[in-house]
Amino acid sequence: MTQSVKIAAIQMTSGGDLKANLDKASRGLQQAARQGAALAVLPENFAQYGGDYRDLSAHYDRLKAWLCEQAKTLGMAVIGGSIPAIERPDGTPVPAPRVRTRSLAIDEKGRVQGSYDKLHLFDAQVNDAQGRYCESDVFEPGDQAKVVDLAGLKVGLAICYDLRFPVLAQQLAREGADLLVYPSAFTAVTGAAHWELLLRATAVQSGCYTLGANQCGQHMPRRASFGHSLLANPWGEVVASLGDAADVLVAELDLATMKDLRQRIPVQMHQRLQIKGPR
Repeated sequence: MTQSVKIAAIQMTSGGDLKANLDKASRGLQQAARQGAALAVLPENFAQYGGDYRDLSAHYDRLKAWLCEQAKTLGMAVIGGSIPAIERPDGTPVPAPRVRTRSLAIDEKGRVQGSYDKLHLFDAQVNDAQGRYCESDVFEPGDQAKVVDLAGLKVGLAICYDLRFPVLAQQLAREGADLLVYPSAFTAVTGAAHWELLLRATAVQSGCYTLGANQCGQHMPRRASFGHSLLANPWGEVVASLGDAADVLVAELDLATMKDLRQRIPVQMHQRLQIKGPR
């Protein structure tokens, strides 16, 4: 296993213009590669925020090819935050008007190593300008946890609202994850209250490095994201973090330290409750 590796989170403000969003994402990925990152994570809905995700799903193959080309050109593994998919992993169609929201894991040679469909959907009331969020109107939930091999790491895939569900993190840790990634679009209100707290707690409880790659800024008049992308180590310390503007976080994982912490406090060995799969 690799003893240390640099990883990156691309923090951006996606809007409704697909080309403009891909240009922003490309510049962020290039910056991450220049700074020596072996793996970079784009945020949730990086290709388009808002609008008709069913329409955007028509570009699924194009976006998948774009991610593969970026990874191959840069020689860097890339996790494509989330893009809408009109088919389930088994090839069956998702009934209209919904889609799956899917994270694609691409290795440094441009090959897809796995995918993950968001399990937990954000149906909530928030005290902000938008107020009501109901992702289940738009998205169909996934039904599988996923760990992939990328950049010499075992990476547990998750998306945004999944961060509030520690059982998923525990399952990913049981499956051997070194790093948990949460490409996100955490709201400004919920992010200010819980973003850092949840990332640090998840790292401690799972014994994994935990990376949140968040959207930031004002997407539309009633919708803003918190930013503050962050990497926490298994001791719960913040290794690196960003502010609330578009930027790139690059930080190093020390896997020898992670291994030592797991040996000294073997939380996974002490787990007495059985973790079952999705309902």
